[in-house]
Amino acid sequence: MAGERERGTAGDSDWIFASDDPHTLPTEQLPDRAAFDRYAAPLLERKRAERAEALKEQLAQRDSGAASTVRASSEAASSDGVSQSPPLHDGGTPAAAPRSPLTPGPAARPRPEARPWPDAPAAPDRRRTLDWDLDTEERETPGAGPGMDEPVLPSRTVSYARSGTTPNVEDGAAGGIEVPERFRELGVFDALRDLLALVCLVTALTTTFTYAPVPMLGMAGKISIGIGLAALIAVHLLRWVPARPPLAVVRAVRVIGLLPALAVPLVVVAVDLVVSLPRLFSSLPDGPPVGIGVGVPLLLLGAIVGIEPRRHEGYLPHHVARNRARLLVLGIGVAAAAALLLALVMIVGRLFTTGWGFSVMVFADALISALLLAIVFAAVWRRDRSWIVFSVAAVAGLVACALADNTLRLQFAAPLSFATGFVYLPPLFAAFGVMISRSFIRTIPISFRRADWLVYTVRVFEFSVLMHAAAVIWHLLAAIASPTGVTRGGPVLHLLDAVVCACFVAVSIFARRALLERRAEVARASGVMAGAVLVVVGFLDIIVNSVATGAGSGLLTGGVALTTGIAAVLMLTVPAPVRDEFGAPDLTRMFADFRMRDTRRASLLDQVPDVNAERARRKTFPGG
Repeated sequence: MAGERERGTAGDSDWIFASDDPHTLPTEQLPDRAAFDRYAAPLLERKRAERAEALKEQLAQRDSGAASTVRASSEAASSDGVSQSPPLHDGGTPAAAPRSPLTPGPAARPRPEARPWPDAPAAPDRRRTLDWDLDTEERETPGAGPGMDEPVLPSRTVSYARSGTTPNVEDGAAGGIEVPERFRELGVFDALRDLLALVCLVTALTTTFTYAPVPMLGMAGKISIGIGLAALIAVHLLRWVPARPPLAVVRAVRVIGLLPALAVPLVVVAVDLVVSLPRLFSSLPDGPPVGIGVGVPLLLLGAIVGIEPRRHEGYLPHHVARNRARLLVLGIGVAAAAALLLALVMIVGRLFTTGWGFSVMVFADALISALLLAIVFAAVWRRDRSWIVFSVAAVAGLVACALADNTLRLQFAAPLSFATGFVYLPPLFAAFGVMISRSFIRTIPISFRRADWLVYTVRVFEFSVLMHAAAVIWHLLAAIASPTGVTRGGPVLHLLDAVVCACFVAVSIFARRALLERRAEVARASGVMAGAVLVVVGFLDIIVNSVATGAGSGLLTGGVALTTGIAAVLMLTVPAPVRDEFGAPDLTRMFADFRMRDTRRASLLDQVPDVNAERARRKTFPGG
């Protein structure tokens, strides 16, 4: 799976489509509207001309038929001495000829209201229009009858789609939720990011901000949150209320209003670092001097997500912005590495002041945190598309849990400090905020293919292997340090948890190898069985640890195994029956595409048999 690095795209090309996807378009960039119009204009003009000619012939035939009918009736009337005239409809217009094949019958379903066809030739009489495609399968058979005696002009041109049953955009708008015209520029991605920023700011106002009661920092955090919330509301009012919104003002209000929310958490982290430096080697029986609560990284995440201008505000990241976004993520990784180095220095110093048991457990916690950060930043450094997407999903789960910290009382969201351990949550959430920004997403081509279900399933098992291997080391260190009283459980419980985590590692390795090497049906069944084992054993591990130590769900107690098992089972079972472009589910083809994604695909010429030897062989003519 190592050959999946993507090189990015130049300019502002559409980043949704990957260049190596054989099941999508053959180009990396979709044609814009102007290019499509240039391509479609001659086709549409030719079809309109053909229909105009057909309509002229139809009208000519109708006029000739009507003339012959009138002539015959006039001759009959003159012979009888009575003058007859054709029947009149409302308005005094004569009755039309028999119904055209283009006219639906009286039993046809009612169609949307008609719109005039601009290229229809002028005709002396009135004709109804019909708002439906001539290529539809719902045409009525030609025939005559009441209400079927008027020719019909199509009201709009044929729109091209991949399938004959695919609805057009204008047809789907009437059946679904119709968005007002002025709100159609608001993208789903931008709306979700604004919603996430709003939720993070509100949650940061209600969760733990700092460990020690520092009135100045707490007040500054509340003021910055209030300004940020007001800015988010103001930018949407300025964008959608006026008829002509001032986009430059909207962008300025967004950036300026969220700058305090971005600066305050950075100040809190810097204050904790400065105050903790003199106490790195001293015992802290009363806890850290400041401490960084979960509200600080949530406020930092909300500010980073909300500060970037949106596309509906006239912002489109260019090449410089994309490069800066990637460099910013790498800079956050360097800051996290520096914090890890400082934590290692503190751990060594606390061996002599606080005790070796404390230092061992802090090192174990730092090992797991550093591994999680390494997965995220290594994916960015290598520009591995699947690992980037999976890392974003994994950190999004931590963000969702941190938002519910007041209810769940999670251990990973407890207040941290440079004086007591490795502060990893602020850089992790900051990197997550940058990675879901439009500027960063445009640095890599992101697409989704059918085989990606298997790719992300493999990533789930690889993530399970890495994290549970670290959990095994953590439990072994905890078993060693448990006699000092720094852990909740005893050595026996930690050794049992280490064995359970080792089983998780073995099951994940087995499932990964099955997905990569075995036949499609066997590989899928093996992956589902492995996911089920992770779910059941992880759930039992959570129950045992909650009863024995009062600990909740987490990496060290089976929570990650439960989550990864559910994700793997769903990705292997739900997408499999989905119909592919050939009309039937093909699990073998799905696995074949998945396993060939990192190798050079065989050319069609390689499948042509070699006939040189047969051509060189001398053949005798039969009977010669």
